Amino acid sequence: FEYEFEAKFLYEIYRKGGCRKCAYNCIGACGPNGAVLHYGHAAAPNDRELQPTDMALLDMGAEYHGYVSDITCSFPVGGKFSEDQRAIYQGVLNAQRAVLDIMVPGTPWIECHKVATREVIKSLLAIGILHNGTENEIFEAHVGAVFLPHGL
Repeated sequence: FEYEFEAKFLYEIYRKGGCRKCAYNCIGACGPNGAVLHYGHAAAPNDRELQPTDMALLDMGAEYHGYVSDITCSFPVGGKFSEDQRAIYQGVLNAQRAVLDIMVPGTPWIECHKVATREVIKSLLAIGILHNGTENEIFEAHVGAVFLPHGL
């Protein structure tokens, strides 16, 4: 179950890190729950049974004497990506790398966000999820916000 990821995280941060609290509610979303923004609260309590074909999206953080962390990762529950999962994962990884390539002191956050959005759009065009327009048309129509609802 999704809550097993949360339980393991809580155990490890306390046992190995001496952290007695989480920085925020743990998100242990699998399958369709990974698309729910801020999943893991009382109304959506990390309670779905894991399926071997699921992607896991974990967003968890520990607090240590007022300092907080934020750790986010995604991986296939069954240990191997499907073709579609690999394509999406690679698109997100490409966006991350593109942002890291332009990050220098003084780079405005909005430029990083735009670069990430364009990379996601390119990936979605390449695998056929988006197909009604060019990269620029889709970007200018703010379609990227559907896939990055939280921003960068």
